[in-house]
Parts: sequence; C-alpha cells; structure tokens
Amino acid sequence: MLTYTPPQHHPQPPASERPWLLLLLAFAWLWPGVVAHDLWAPGEPALYTVVTQWRAGGHWALPMLFDQPYWPASPLFVWLAALSQKLFSPWLADAYTSTRMANVFLTVVAFTCVGGAARQFLGRRYGRLAVLILIGCPGLLTPNHFIDTTPVLLTGTALCLYGWSLAPTRVMMAALMLGGGWLVLSLSGSLLWPGLMMVMALLLLCSRLWRQRRYYLVLGIALLWALPLMAVWPLALYRTDAAAFGQWWQHHALLPLGGMVTPASGFSLFYYLKNLLWFAFPAWPLAVWTASRMRLPETPWGVLAIVWLAVSALFFALVPAQFQDWLVITLPPLAVLGAAKLEALRRGAAAFLNWFGIMTFGLLALFVWLGFAAMNYGWPAKLAERAAYFSPYYQRDIDYFPLIVACLFTPLWLWAITRKHIRGRQAVTNWAAGTTLVWSLLLTLFLPWLDAAKSQRPVVQQMQQALSESDITALQQGHDCVGVAAQHTEARIAFEQYGWIKLEADNPACNYRLIYRHPRDTHVTPGWQEIWAGARPREKHQLWALWHKQQ
Repeated sequence: MLTYTPPQHHPQPPASERPWLLLLLAFAWLWPGVVAHDLWAPGEPALYTVVTQWRAGGHWALPMLFDQPYWPASPLFVWLAALSQKLFSPWLADAYTSTRMANVFLTVVAFTCVGGAARQFLGRRYGRLAVLILIGCPGLLTPNHFIDTTPVLLTGTALCLYGWSLAPTRVMMAALMLGGGWLVLSLSGSLLWPGLMMVMALLLLCSRLWRQRRYYLVLGIALLWALPLMAVWPLALYRTDAAAFGQWWQHHALLPLGGMVTPASGFSLFYYLKNLLWFAFPAWPLAVWTASRMRLPETPWGVLAIVWLAVSALFFALVPAQFQDWLVITLPPLAVLGAAKLEALRRGAAAFLNWFGIMTFGLLALFVWLGFAAMNYGWPAKLAERAAYFSPYYQRDIDYFPLIVACLFTPLWLWAITRKHIRGRQAVTNWAAGTTLVWSLLLTLFLPWLDAAKSQRPVVQQMQQALSESDITALQQGHDCVGVAAQHTEARIAFEQYGWIKLEADNPACNYRLIYRHPRDTHVTPGWQEIWAGARPREKHQLWALWHKQQ
C-alpha cells in the first residue's frame, strides 16, 4: 500500500551575525575628510570663523561673522562645534579637525536613530540594512565630512523617524524623540524644517493605522515639552538684539522660503528629482522595489513613508533655491523603505547591483591610484599634466600613514567582493564598502593635492611673498596697513587663518588695498598701482589683486 510521506522541512541555519563588521565599516566611512586639511572653499571658511568668533566672546543666541549676523549658520552646529574645539583642540586634533568632529557626532546620532527606526518598524537585523544603505548614498559624503550644517537636518529628521517608530510601544520615549527632532530642526535657524515634520505628524492622522490612543498621547506630550524649548532661541535672540531678530523674522525665519514678511517661492522639483538619482542611490531604487512588492498604505511605516515623501516633494516643488544637500531630508524614509524588502530582492537584480558597484568603484579606485602615481611620480604623463593643471600649487607630498591606510583598504574591498551567493544584503554591503573605499582613497592619497587646490593658503602666501622688504617692515611695525572692503569676508578669513597680515576693513588710510576683480579687467584706479594678482586654481570669475597707492 502506498502511503504519503510529507517532505521534511529542515530549518535554515541562522545567518551569521557580525555586527562588528558594520561598526568597522561605519567607522572607516566617518573619518576620511575630517582630519588633516585646511578650510576648503566655499563653505568651510565662513562657518569655521563664525564658530571661532562665537568662542571669542559672541552671544550664544546670535552667530556672527565680522560683527554681522550670519544666518546660514545653525545655532546648534555652532554650539556643538565650539564645544568640540574646547574638548579636542589642541591636545587631540587641530582646530579645523575638532570643528569637523561635531559632524561626526551628529552623523553617529542620525545613523543610530535610522537604524533603530528600521528595527522597530521592520524587525531585527533591518536596522543594519538601513544604515548600510545610508553609508552607500553618495550625497552624504561631502556635507557629513566637512564643516557644514546639513547634518543638523539629517539628525533632526532621523530623531523624528525614531520617535514615530516607537509610538506604538513606548509613548514617553517616542514623545522625547519626536519632540527632540523638532527641537533640533528648530535650532537649524529656520522654522520651516520643524514645521514640515509637524505637518507630517498631523497628516498621519488621516490614516486609521495612526489614529490610535498611543499616538495621540505621543503628539500631545511632544508638543507639550518641545514647543516651549523651541521658543527659547528666538526669544533669546530678541532679547539680545531686537534689530537682528527683526531681520531674521522678516527675511530668514522660513529659509529657504524666505521669512514671515517676505516669503519666496519657485519651482525646482525637476532639479531635485534629477539630483536625487545620484544623491540617494541605491536607497531610491530599493525603495521603488519595496513599493512594487507590497501595499504601503496597509502598514504604519508605509503610510509614514508616503506622507514624508509627498510633503518633501511639495517642498522641493515650491522652494526657489537649488541646493542639493537639502535632499538629506528624504534619506531616512528611503533607507527604511529600501531595507524592507531587500532580503527578497531578486537574485538577478542583486547580482546587477553588485556588478555595477564592482565596476564603478573598481574603476574609480584604479583611477585614484593612477592619479596618485601621476601627481607624485609623473606617470602616466598625460594624467600628470592634468593633475598639475587643476592643482598647480601642489608639491610632491607623500605621507606614509595615509598611504598605509589606502593600501589596507584596497585588498579588504577586493576580499569583500569575492564572496559567492550574492543576495540583496551582500550587494548593499559591497556597495557601501565600495563607497567607503573610493572616499577613503580620495581623502588619503589625494588629500595634499586637493588641499593645494581648495585652500586659500597658497594664494595668501603668494601675495605676502610679492611684497618688498620695506613693505614688509612697514606692515609689521604698524606704520602701514592693507585695506579691504568689509563685504569681502572670504579674503578677510583667509588672511586671518593663513597670513601674518591683518586686513583692515574699510580703512581709507591704508596705502595698500586688496580688491576683487575679474581676470580680464586690468583697469587700475588712477593713483594706484597693481603689484600682485592671484586666485585659487581654475578660478574663472574673480581674483584678488593688491594695489599700492602711488606717492
């Protein structure tokens, strides 16, 4: 007699858990670009000077640049950067590196919150996937490693995401995280960013999945404790300088949409959609894959992602300015969406992502190594010519510690990409490792070359060398001075950081004057003589010129 014997289902062996590998990869991603270089134009010099002048005696509520309010500076970033300088400079790092460490702290908080949110929404091990997706996004490389206020936006939105993920289970912690996110965003210097998150919080109530008693409690408690604290900085600004507060309120309170009195609008959606393609890769294609595999409105986190991205799209459609770093506000929901169905990614798609990453980062790494050989040893000759063209002030400079780091990272990446049976998790891990490899190679092997091209130090030194001995003596003894227009803050910062000459703002008594002019404009004001002109490499629009008053 034939009998049916059901097939035996053998349990799959548990996946090997190596959380230390993620920590090692994140650590390797965090530091290249943070250490050992000058202030790089255009953004670092002004923000660094705001921090140092704030430490020298500025009021805590009013970031200033040469006695003028500097509204692009986030108050929270200024406070954190000043604290970082006090803690780490000079005993552990120089002042520039210490300032950038504030971004390291903000990035760690943001990654932790996004990972925690993915774990709460999706389950165990999904938090690591979300962090790997973030590490692989090229858009985070520049703002999160240089002196920049963009990480404040990333951290604030990540805190909000974590708060929403905790809402169904831990009311008090969720309210603290959600309100903390609003508070952090309000300290960016613009009320628009917390306003967007608050609008999202209310729009979630349109879904029955979020109309729960616990979520109402979370919203109430978050508003109760966060709103009073959000009012502290504007009130302190008003009490410190009523005129500065009026300027902020009228023209800057809703940046980048202007102020309360002079709002601005435009249409930049296509610009941001175009830049999102590279800024948030591979987060956005993985998010599209998740959306194609499930009905997002049937899950709380799916509803949150839809609302978040819809509000973000409306914002980018209305904003008049075009600044790609603002796309960081889309990364937290895209990372969670991308992680949700990553394990179910088809083998062919995973293999293509892995192959594309290997080819892209492999070729880029090869180019960086060839560029290093060209700039230092003259081979390949054609590449050496291009390297000298784009950074003519560079002198051969080989630091063996960065070289050892680069030599260590390259074989580790080659070992990682040789694994077999590539699925979605392995493909994203390899992509994140490739991003880390190329960024690390670029900011170790190319660092002196980039520093010579992006720092104002060589230009300042050239101008000082153009002075005669008698001019130097007169300037050093204080018998003469170099004047500059007060609005030329870039020059004032550069000479403050790299030169021994102190520029005098709007001083008509100086016999020397530093001006900006177009490279083709050779006209000199009668009674003056141009004794030097220079600029950073490949500067096409303006250069600095030193004029001397004829006696």
